[in-house]
Amino acid sequence: MIVKRRKAKFLRTDFSKFSKLGVRRKKKQVYRKSKGRDNKIRLNMKGHTTNVRIGYRTKKQTRDLIDNLKPVMIHNIADLKKITKESIGIIGKIGSKKRKQILEQAQKDKVRLTINTKKALEKIENKLKQAKERKKKIQGKKIARDKKAQKEAEKKAKKQAKEERKQESGDEKEKPAEKSKQDNKKAEVKEVKPTDSSAKKEIKSNNYGRGN
Repeated sequence: MIVKRRKAKFLRTDFSKFSKLGVRRKKKQVYRKSKGRDNKIRLNMKGHTTNVRIGYRTKKQTRDLIDNLKPVMIHNIADLKKITKESIGIIGKIGSKKRKQILEQAQKDKVRLTINTKKALEKIENKLKQAKERKKKIQGKKIARDKKAQKEAEKKAKKQAKEERKQESGDEKEKPAEKSKQDNKKAEVKEVKPTDSSAKKEIKSNNYGRGN
């Protein structure tokens, strides 16, 4: 049995002061070498965290092992054949469909992986179901929008047709009315014209009724 040596915890200076350096945020805990002139970590003073040094490195025999097994990266189904009794599989960054195929094949062949295959398959299936439901909802919304737009277009077309009919009927009614008005005007003009040639013309003046 190969036993791994315990690793030292390397932390950044002032990591416990600011949230951006990792206070209650482990993902932000990134190591940076301390370089200050009076920095206690750089000077290796007692009671402070240590800087990274070559002496902390693990042995070649135990380096990068997972449960005393050699890790092998898996990107497709063909990579599953590389895994032996002394190795363990790590599934890389792959899409959910491809991942599902790899997990199913690993379950059949009883290949050892870092993930629990049953739980991983259940998660992927749920994810795919949710994706299908979202697609259906989006398609349903699109169909509803198209129907609504079609109905509105039909209503507008009907309104326009009605307005055009009204205008046509109104023009037809106005034409005979105009003719009758013109005839009446002509008759009035005829009545105004004097019949006798000896009729006296009215005298016009600018005195506003003060005399001739």
